[in-house]
Amino acid sequence: MMTYSVRNHTAFIAANYQVSERFSLFANLVFNDGRGSLGNIELDPTQAEGAPPGFNYRDITEIGRYSALSIGRTQQMYGFNWEFAPNWVASVVGYYANYVDRHPWLFETDGRTAGVHGGISYIF
Repeated sequence: MMTYSVRNHTAFIAANYQVSERFSLFANLVFNDGRGSLGNIELDPTQAEGAPPGFNYRDITEIGRYSALSIGRTQQMYGFNWEFAPNWVASVVGYYANYVDRHPWLFETDGRTAGVHGGISYIF
């Protein structure tokens, strides 16, 4: 019988600081660790009739050896909110994220992303 294992752990830390009645700063940090795997995949050619050409039971049975997933991700966000008029708030957020694939089977998926975005909101 096929088995499947998944574990995911996330930690989130946030801080908000009200500088004045109309201006606040914020920051958050997220850590994520995920792992997963398949096991005990057994396909028996005597139990399935009419297998398509090229179907390889042995290769598919061994796929569990290549299923170990282990990734880590860290994300940081910093920004501010500014109430520039009654019910109107401008926000700016900067972020950075780092993704680490500890078991790259087919291709390397490690990477980083960073950016800044902003917006204006009306509060009802």
